Amino acid sequence: MSLDARNITQGGQVIKYMIGMFIQITNIVVYWSLIPTISAFFIYLFSVMKWVHIKHGAVYWLIKLKEHYIHGATDEVYHFDWITAKGETVEFTRTAAQILNDNYFIQCAEKLKIQAFLAWGVSILVFFLFICGVFWFLGRKGYLQRKDELIGGRFLAPSAAYVNKLLKKEGKLSPLKIGDLHLVKNSEIQNIALHGTVGTGKSTAINGLLEQARKDEQRGIIYDRGNNFIPIFYREGVDVILNPIDDRCPNWDLWEECQDKVDLENFAEALFSEGQGNGDPFWVLSARMLFTSTAEAMRSDPNRSIKSLLNHLLSISLADLKEVLQGTDAVNLVDGSIEKTAVTIRTVLATYAKSLRLCQGLDKEGKAKFSIRKWLHNSGDNAWIFLSSDGRVHESIKPLITAWLNIAMQNVLALEADLSRRVWTLLDELPSLNNVPKILEYLSEARKFGGVSLVGIQNFPQLQAIYGKDKAQAIWDLLNTKAYFRAPSGDVARWVQSELGEIRQKKFKDQYSYGVDTIRDGVNFSKDEQDENIVSYSDIQRLDDLQCYVVLKGDLPVAKVNLTRRDYKKIAEGKIERDLVAVFDPNLDSLITNAGVSHQFDILANKIVNNNNGTNSNTSASGSEMAIPKFTEQFEQADNEPVAQENGTIYKQEEHQNGKVENNLKHSHKSMLRDLEM
Repeated sequence: MSLDARNITQGGQVIKYMIGMFIQITNIVVYWSLIPTISAFFIYLFSVMKWVHIKHGAVYWLIKLKEHYIHGATDEVYHFDWITAKGETVEFTRTAAQILNDNYFIQCAEKLKIQAFLAWGVSILVFFLFICGVFWFLGRKGYLQRKDELIGGRFLAPSAAYVNKLLKKEGKLSPLKIGDLHLVKNSEIQNIALHGTVGTGKSTAINGLLEQARKDEQRGIIYDRGNNFIPIFYREGVDVILNPIDDRCPNWDLWEECQDKVDLENFAEALFSEGQGNGDPFWVLSARMLFTSTAEAMRSDPNRSIKSLLNHLLSISLADLKEVLQGTDAVNLVDGSIEKTAVTIRTVLATYAKSLRLCQGLDKEGKAKFSIRKWLHNSGDNAWIFLSSDGRVHESIKPLITAWLNIAMQNVLALEADLSRRVWTLLDELPSLNNVPKILEYLSEARKFGGVSLVGIQNFPQLQAIYGKDKAQAIWDLLNTKAYFRAPSGDVARWVQSELGEIRQKKFKDQYSYGVDTIRDGVNFSKDEQDENIVSYSDIQRLDDLQCYVVLKGDLPVAKVNLTRRDYKKIAEGKIERDLVAVFDPNLDSLITNAGVSHQFDILANKIVNNNNGTNSNTSASGSEMAIPKFTEQFEQADNEPVAQENGTIYKQEEHQNGKVENNLKHSHKSMLRDLEM
């Protein structure tokens, strides 16, 4: 409340003007409302009585009034005519006294009185209905004039029910829902994305969609970090848990999975991820080639196993490994003349291959071999496969899960085209995996084979950190249905704001003028074209848990959706750990450990390149310190070998059998160790 004279004057003038204009409009409406009111009175009266009865009844009441006010009025004579049923006109006369005592005239008068009373009620009703109708019409016109006019872009729907009505009207209503909002029919094969910080309701939305997929007996490939979905959806004997740490994991076989060298190359591409660092890709590419060629060379070995593969890659001498690889394109990588390069490649290989060592012991006697390829082609229509991990072991098996997912995507794309099939691929917390090489191709092509991708991330910068700016944007662009939950960060919230889009509209503006003379009182209004964000970034920041903005594909408005968290019945254990100590080869473990792995060889490759470029780095991409590998033996002979020296930086050119490769790698063990300890 304000007692400021200016505010009082402004408020008073505006209210006075509005009241005056309202009274003016009311007077006009009431005046013109009398026409339909009077019309309604006579229309009703003539519809229930004949004109002759009305006339004779009116004469009776007229004589009654004259008798009351004029003395001697009963002596007047009145002439009447009557048309018979045969069409003949009969004329007769009556005095006023006779009329007042004639039963016919009395009945006409009574009927006229009753019907006139009813006609009055009808006319009053018409009067008020007409006024209300006119006021509603004028109010509607005023509302439309003041309403912002949409001329382009999206807009925020008033409710999820509003969007559902639009979908139903267009015949596009899908049974799939996020909260109360139905998706566009068959839009799930064009992929779904969930974006939001921790604890905002992404898992609730995922559970709802998976529950609907299970009800429709559709297939599922579920990446389950944290073992959140296994307790709700896993069915013993029907579904598969692919996790080398879990006792329920089947006997996954590398060679059953990879039918030829091309399959092995695809597997190695995902297992040996290059990441987004600035490291020299030569080492990772070489490790892939060595792994692929060795695994392919062992294909015909009846005693092949993951354990024997790792032993070949890491423990046998370079000469023996060269003999195994004779005739392959990787034989030059283990040539004795470039022993230090070969040792470095094997060290990189040990870094990534440590996730494969967890598969030791899966090949129990009598346990059937398993492959994702055969599972996709032969399992039941409603079978699901869970690729699970938890916080304790995730970093150890992340490369393997990434490779398995890549294989699954590759084999979905190899199915027979069928738009009616549905194979759900859940990638919740996608940035927690390494770079999945097939993901772009899968998101763009899987719909032909019934593939449905459901991607969940906490924020878009996480995706950029794994895939890089351009590829992350390409991934996000292939997800047509998106749900955005709360984003606390201003930068991320602004990004979500831009993703939700803009509305182009003619914005209503009004302006009041007033003065001492009423001639200056008035109001002006106009509409100006403007572009505005559908929601502000602060609206995204203050979303509550279980609230999100959903963008459907096509020409549909954005909807704000409220989810309801449900308690699901637990039907299985999230994890049942197997005894790895009993199946691990201690010699193989010691070999991998001594190779200087400790989860962080990527930073070593980066450091080698950075040292060549005159830079220094001591932390990994995750920010943790790097364990210092024992490379003394590898570089002991460096001082005795010919080198080229320029500006204090030592380089060596090595000649391979397939050509010369300048790798800009330091070979002075003293300077290498000194840099690593910095």
